[in-house]
Amino acid sequence: MVTTSDKLTQIQLELLKSFRFIADEKQLSEVKSLLNFYFRCKLDEAITREENSRDYTAAVYQQWLKSSKK
Repeated sequence: MVTTSDKLTQIQLELLKSFRFIADEKQLSEVKSLLNFYFRCKLDEAITREENSRDYTAAVYQQWLKSSKK
C-alpha cells in the first residue's frame, strides 16, 4: 500500500528526471558534490542566522568549552 509519505515530491521527481542525463560515475560524483555543497551552504546560512538571532559570539562558544571541561 502506498501512503502519502511514500510519494515523491515535485522536487524529487525533477531531480530524478535530471539524473537520466548522467552518463557515468564521474558525472554522478560531480552532481553529488554539487548537491552536498548546496546543502552545506544552506546549513551554514541557517546556523549563522540562528547565531545572530541569539547573539552567539566566539566568546560564548569559548565559555561553553571552558565550562564543559570542568
